[in-house]
Amino acid sequence: MAKHQSKQRSQQHVSNTGTKVGENSFQMQLQELLKQKKYRQALEEIKKNQRLHPDIEFTPKESEIWFLRGQQEFQKQDFKQAEKSFVRALEFGLVGEVHYWQARCLLELKQLDAALNLLRNAFEAGTLSQDYSICYVKLLLLKGDTATVEQLINEQSKRFSAAQLHWVQGVMALKNGQPEAALTSFQKIKQAITDRDSPIAWIVYTQQVSGHWDAAANILGLKSSGRSSDLMNYGDPKYLEHPILERLATFQQGKTGQQLLQSRNPQKTVDKITQEALTALRMLQLIDQGDHHEAAHLLLKIERRSTRFVEIESLRPLLLTLAGQQALNQGELNCAELFWQLLLTEQPFNPQLAINLLEVLDANDSDQERPRLLTRFLKWLEQEAKQKPQEWPSQRLKPTLAHLHCWMADAYMARGRERAALGALQQAERICPTSPEFLGRKGLVAAMEENYTEAIALLTQALEGGCRYDEVYGILLRCYEEVGDKLARNEARRKFGKHFGDLSIETEVETVPWIDALSTLSYPLFSRLVQTEDKKDPAIRACQIFVNAVQSPPNSGGRVSLHQKVAVERWDTLLKKLSGQEQIPVLQAIALSIHLFAKREKGIAALTSQYLQKLFNLSTEHPEARVAHLVVLAVKENSPQKLEVPLRTYLDTMPQPGNALANIQLQVRRFGEITTLVPVLESALRREPQNPLLLLARATTYHIDHPNYEQLKQQGFELARRLQDAKALQAFREEQAFISAQETTSMMPDPEEFDNLDMSNIDDFLSGMLQKLLGNKMPKADFERMLPELKQKMLNSMPNFDEDDESEEEPDLDFIFGNLPPTRKKRKARRKGGFQ
Repeated sequence: MAKHQSKQRSQQHVSNTGTKVGENSFQMQLQELLKQKKYRQALEEIKKNQRLHPDIEFTPKESEIWFLRGQQEFQKQDFKQAEKSFVRALEFGLVGEVHYWQARCLLELKQLDAALNLLRNAFEAGTLSQDYSICYVKLLLLKGDTATVEQLINEQSKRFSAAQLHWVQGVMALKNGQPEAALTSFQKIKQAITDRDSPIAWIVYTQQVSGHWDAAANILGLKSSGRSSDLMNYGDPKYLEHPILERLATFQQGKTGQQLLQSRNPQKTVDKITQEALTALRMLQLIDQGDHHEAAHLLLKIERRSTRFVEIESLRPLLLTLAGQQALNQGELNCAELFWQLLLTEQPFNPQLAINLLEVLDANDSDQERPRLLTRFLKWLEQEAKQKPQEWPSQRLKPTLAHLHCWMADAYMARGRERAALGALQQAERICPTSPEFLGRKGLVAAMEENYTEAIALLTQALEGGCRYDEVYGILLRCYEEVGDKLARNEARRKFGKHFGDLSIETEVETVPWIDALSTLSYPLFSRLVQTEDKKDPAIRACQIFVNAVQSPPNSGGRVSLHQKVAVERWDTLLKKLSGQEQIPVLQAIALSIHLFAKREKGIAALTSQYLQKLFNLSTEHPEARVAHLVVLAVKENSPQKLEVPLRTYLDTMPQPGNALANIQLQVRRFGEITTLVPVLESALRREPQNPLLLLARATTYHIDHPNYEQLKQQGFELARRLQDAKALQAFREEQAFISAQETTSMMPDPEEFDNLDMSNIDDFLSGMLQKLLGNKMPKADFERMLPELKQKMLNSMPNFDEDDESEEEPDLDFIFGNLPPTRKKRKARRKGGFQ
């Protein structure tokens, strides 16, 4: 018996020891899981061990682990599961803080009534600790039950802390329209009364409600104090310390437009919600300011999946439309393409938008995108024609389809795919062989093959039929140039030019290259200009001979040393090949180039006189040589007396001596400020005071900045306009063109500066040009104020020297889809252009 009892005690001891060992092992396992925040697995292990050992003991309690699991799920925004975990914690006996967290879950789940009932029951049961009693009051306020709040504060004030009571008094004061009393109460609160609360936030909000925006800004840190401590990292704006303060700062920015100061700590950033709110706010401000372009960029930064800005999403189509147009007007083609591409992707197909986008794609050299968009356009049109046959009868549908296929051909040509382009044209021909757009492209093909006669006929027929493709017009003019028919070219310009912005034919000023070069009065410019001109022009060739015979750089007076023997031999060889009529401009160019640019070395004066005499000798058979001789003589001689006899001899033979004299002076004025004809002009004006040509001629003897110049010119112009004197009006146009050219020349730097021009000195380069152009025409302060904007405009308008000079333009198809007249829109020059 004793032996049996001893054995039993031994077994019981072993059992108790095993249990203790199991508990310790489980406790270690549990702590490891909790350390790794694996609360679900920890609870499963508890449940499994409790089945084996119902009386097993462990810490922390199961209720606390359920609470930790709920908090973890809350952080993951799994509010539904978190609420269940908090319920389990309550079931296991946990009270106090768990009520607060369960209520937060219910609020996130939009269950205000359930959250209020939860806290009411806990409050009334006495299980809601004082720290969280205020949560019950907050929910009552959210519900709008201020009567119950007042009753609780009056009858059960001991259930609340002093800070909580101050907070309630402040909120009630705000509700009663007493912000000053509310501010007094809020200022007594020194710490948060609930999790994530901020005492300062209530002070800021009260200041904002009171309209004390500066006071609120100071608290939020929206204003720099100017103290040296602001320069340190500790001086970060206050609003960055709390999400609620960030939102109040955003609200203040929306109300006052006050910009938010940025953090000096790169690691400190605003939360995502606040950042999106700031972006949305800034976007709306830009829309109000009419800056749709920048507003659209901000719109694209806001996630479309976000449900926080449903109203903003409704603005998206209109904003992208306006932003694309504004970007196009600003020359920001990439942005216009981005906005309109998105719009066509997100919205039902809009043909007018597609036309606008095609123009942008073409101008932006987005050649891969054009065929894709045109394919979509064609599919849309074919579907529309099937669904609405009454709106798309054959006589409308076929030309439209042909036009789109012609656009497709243009797009393929821009990519260098000539076979595909010809295939698209064949498709257009099968659909509508009489389409003006097709005829125009067919003419372009003929021009490519140098079949100019056929090309002229097709291109003309296309333009007469209403084709408004810029390239058709441009190539037609080029074809006329190739066949040498200048009259037909001018007639085409008169007939079709108005459709392409070419309105200058009636008022065009004919320029003579060798005269333009000499009239620069600058040897560096003169030498550059004549070397780039056509050597087939004998007068230009004479100028080139002068330049090639120069044997020294220009001196301080701009004159060069001429190798006279070399120049004379080459000039004489040139003259022998020319008829008397052809020699006139050559002799004039030789004499003037020597007089204007050669150093006064031995033999130069005699050389000038030699060619001047040859010019005079031609006047017997060629009367126009006499005018050329007098022009050079007036430029060469300083004394009016030396011109008196030859000039009077010539004028006495003219039926309109006043006009003849004016014509000479208007030629002379091209080569400097010449006054040798002033006496004879004055005499002629006394005889003919109402002669507009004489008035203009006399004006040109003054500097253009002299008051008399403008007065005489304006007087003559008014007379010419009133008399409808065509010759005089043309002279005024030529004078204006000359003045414009002179102003351009005067502002240009020396040609050597162009050789050394790079982007590193472009700013000084532009400043110098603008100083020459405008520096003396406006007050210094105004000029300096406008200088940055003027330089930017010049930069924007500078050509792209990597591209060809020729430009093309996508036709406007508004007239296909409606009855709008075709419009012309400027487009940039391009390397890859249609059928060129």
